[in-house]
Formats: sequence, C-alpha cells, structure tokens
Amino acid sequence: MIDYKEKITAIIVLYNVTEIILECLKNLQNIRIIIADNGDNDPEIIKKIQENKNIIKYFKFKKNIGFGRACNFCFKYVKTDYTLLIEPDVLIEENDLSHLVNGINKYPNVGITVPTFVDINKNYIDKLENLPELNSLNTYHNYDGTFDGDVCVNFCWAAILLLNNNIIKNIGLFEKKLFIFWEDFYLCRRLKKINIPIIKIFKSKAIHYESTSTKRTIKSNFIINKHHLLSSYIYFNVDKKNFFLKKKLMIFLFRSISYLLVLNFKNSLKNLARL
Repeated sequence: MIDYKEKITAIIVLYNVTEIILECLKNLQNIRIIIADNGDNDPEIIKKIQENKNIIKYFKFKKNIGFGRACNFCFKYVKTDYTLLIEPDVLIEENDLSHLVNGINKYPNVGITVPTFVDINKNYIDKLENLPELNSLNTYHNYDGTFDGDVCVNFCWAAILLLNNNIIKNIGLFEKKLFIFWEDFYLCRRLKKINIPIIKIFKSKAIHYESTSTKRTIKSNFIINKHHLLSSYIYFNVDKKNFFLKKKLMIFLFRSISYLLVLNFKNSLKNLARL
C-alpha cells in the first residue's frame, strides 16, 4: 500500500451544512483539507469544523457561488498529487483512501478513481450508471449495473472523487456555467471524449448518506429545484427559444398555481422554482 497521507488534499464545500460533516471529518484527520464556505451555515457547526487542525485553508465567500465554482476556486490552491472532492455526507476510511491512490498508480493515464458505495453494514449497494446520452446504447456489457471488480466507468457521482491532478489540471475541473448539479456529468463526458479513464475501485468503500449534507429550508429547496432542471438544460444545450421550453413553462406555471390553490405549498414552490 502507498502511504497516501502526504499525497492528498481534500476539498469540501459547505452550504447550510448539517452535523454529518463532523463524521466526515473524523476520517480525514491525516490529510490536508480546504474548506469552501458558501454560507447560511450554523455558527456552532462551523466552530466545530474549524477546530480541525488539518484544515490548511478556509475560504468564506460573500455569496453562494455554487458547488462547481467553489471546487474550481479551491483546486487552484492544491499542491499535492491528488485531490479528494468529498461532500459532507460521505464517509470514507483511511484504508479505502489508500485503495483509491493505489488505483491511480495501478492503471495508466487514469484521471479519476472512485470508491464503491456501501450501506452502514458495509454491504455493496453500488450500481454502474451511465452518461444520459449513452443509456440507449447499452454501453455496459452487464446491463443490470452490477460488478465484482475494478471497472472503467462512463459516469461517477461528484459526491466523492479522487482526482489525478497532473491530468485534471491540464483539462480543467467543473463547467463554470453550472451552479449546482450535472457538474459530474459534464466532467465525465469531457474525460470520455479524450479517452481519459475513470476507474471505480471495488475494494474501496464509502458510505453516502445522500441528501443529508444540507439543511432543507424554503430557500435551499428553491435553489435545488431551480438548478437541478436548469443545469440539465445547459448540459443538453437546449435552445432558449425551443418550443419545448415554452411548453414546460406553461406546465410549471399551471402546476404552481394549482398546488397553491389546494394549499400544497411544497409542490407549488417546487414548480415555481422550475418555472
């Protein structure tokens, strides 16, 4: 096993973060960490975060600049061979980080290695997923998405990525047009076009408590629903004058008003954000 501790810098982006971040940080005590603070955070949680001595830089932005832009900003300050992009709701142990580093050294020209996702009992729950434009092509031979060893993938979630900095610095990290969501699709598509491998390392395990990193408020729900849709339109390069968008606009308007009339404020807000 390669001693990874001096080779990795982790980047963690915070926005209205929950205490799950404290569990995440427990496993990262032996590597450098850069924090990007996008705001709306509980001061008590931030105080506990800042007690971690291995945080080498803490950037507090005046406004929320989004996940991708925050990662891009912090990436410029990384001096190590590898960068671990990890969301606050992902837990990975030291041995599993070592497996990710070994994967980069084992496979030639690999741009990213990622762990497999497991549940709290360390049972594998991961499935191979595809870039959306490749789904109809059945690109993977194993169509049910299961696997039992290291595998080259077309797509991996940005929840946790180990970047080979020599490669990623040359091609760039996330698409700056995206505020949140679909950054991982954009990056994976770019790597595939130039034949840079992304390897899912079977022995490396991580737990992802999905959608628990951010406290859900009216504001955060609005931002999430808005950009989840907007980013998909950017990814597929949808023309703003497309009739499809005009049709969707009317649908979201109708749904927003209809849900409001029956006092279903949650769905009304969701459709208003999409509108």
